[in-house]
Amino acid sequence: MTRASRPVGGHPPRRAAETPSQPGPPTRHATPHAEVPEPAARLDRPAVVILVPAVLALAAGLWDLGGPPPWRDEAATVSAVGRSFPQLAHLLQSVDAVHGLYYALMHVVAGLSGTGEVALRIPSVVAGALAAAGTGALGRALGAPRAGLYGGALLALMPVFSRYVQEARPYAMTAAAAVGVTLLFLRVLRSPTLAVLAAYAAALTVLAYLNLFAFLVVGAHGVAVILSRGPLLRWACAATPALAAVAPIAWLGSRQSAQVGWIPRPGAADLGRLAVQLFGDLGGATGPGVAPLTWALALFGLVYAAVVGVRRARAARRLETAAGTPAGTPAALVRLTLPWLLVPALVLLTASWAVHPVYVFRYVFCCVPAAALLAGAGLAALPPGLAAAVLAAWLGLSVPGQLATRGPDGRQDDPRPVMALLAAEAKPGDGVLFVPAKVRKYEAVYPSVFGRLRDVALALSPERDGSFPGREVGPGVLAARLDGLRTLWVVGHTGKNAMPARRRALVARTFVPAGRWTFRGLFVDRYDLRHAHRSNGAGVGK
Repeated sequence: MTRASRPVGGHPPRRAAETPSQPGPPTRHATPHAEVPEPAARLDRPAVVILVPAVLALAAGLWDLGGPPPWRDEAATVSAVGRSFPQLAHLLQSVDAVHGLYYALMHVVAGLSGTGEVALRIPSVVAGALAAAGTGALGRALGAPRAGLYGGALLALMPVFSRYVQEARPYAMTAAAAVGVTLLFLRVLRSPTLAVLAAYAAALTVLAYLNLFAFLVVGAHGVAVILSRGPLLRWACAATPALAAVAPIAWLGSRQSAQVGWIPRPGAADLGRLAVQLFGDLGGATGPGVAPLTWALALFGLVYAAVVGVRRARAARRLETAAGTPAGTPAALVRLTLPWLLVPALVLLTASWAVHPVYVFRYVFCCVPAAALLAGAGLAALPPGLAAAVLAAWLGLSVPGQLATRGPDGRQDDPRPVMALLAAEAKPGDGVLFVPAKVRKYEAVYPSVFGRLRDVALALSPERDGSFPGREVGPGVLAARLDGLRTLWVVGHTGKNAMPARRRALVARTFVPAGRWTFRGLFVDRYDLRHAHRSNGAGVGK
């Protein structure tokens, strides 16, 4: 079979121009309007398929970008990118090496625009627009431009997509990189030249350095190569050097595995939440959401692909053409999206059950474009009027999730009421303790609040210590620092709201509880000096 029998560059083969056998006058139906595309055909234009999802993603990402409160992981970003490059390198030697590339990129952004939450979230918004545009381009490359258009639009407006596009973390960039790598993978299937293989290997490496677990997409591509009967050996020749380039960061990340020691072993609830989040919802109590309708569209897309594939295979046998279906068919879209949707999540879940818990949804967030593209294929298979009605219903169901992800409950923490309380009640010179010490990351986010307080437990700053929490003093030094304080504020994570027993006893010797406030993910305790100590001036530890 010659190479000309397959589409090249992701475009289906053009029909040969139909010309009459003999010149003659135009027929009566040949009017000047015959060449004007119908409204439905206009949706298949490359500019529409790519630009519409990008614009929708930009609009959704910029909508109330400063609304979601910065949570603990974003505080880590602020703490990391505000350091010099030598200090950042020192940090990565002990923690978060797997995010090193992201921190380096955001260090440059912070140098240009500062460390405000909106400024640091803008790169994620741009990445989200690229991911949505790339999803449209994937549909077009597979010969299903309408599926790409609808899939990119669904992705752009999914509440779970907005959740990660509107935060200063690497997951939106990872999703965009996964889409870009998959576009290159299609080029590998169709034209595995040395330049294409080298670009694919480089893109895989960048993907892994943005998020190590996202490299599991390469396994999905391997399954897709086999299902497509593609150039398996050439694909392996590109994936192998990428694997070698990723080995150092994987080794360094394994030495820092304590930083994911908090991850629990996944259970049945996690599986149910995964099915909801992969198909667009937040996984919280925001009503029925879009996931059920997205499931239905994806299932319809699968059934439609199977029916079309059977029909085309029968037609191919009748015409005695090459076996199998062409690349530009719904079946080709399914062969790509199903492994992408399932393989990374199944590998992480299996590793979490059999070896060590490592599954968190954000590590497989890069698979959401596959679900959107599959649902887009189902939407494209409907009659245009019905497709518009279903899309309108889907948009209505997305509203509660979109509002929720921008509200105070949209993140694990809500530090803003904590800062408002401290700004209003704490006096300059009051003491502050963090429980656990890594809550100190919020000092980098809110320097105007914590700069007025005395961090009584800090021995070595996070920047000098090469860590996020810094290094803390022992009980003797802490006792001396508590001496003379009139008020002590304790700020901590709920669920970890108990000070170590020795430190708690030390505080109780001199201070009495004067108030407790609990917010989403955080708490604040106020301790005031005992009256007896105010009268005689006796110090702690004397």
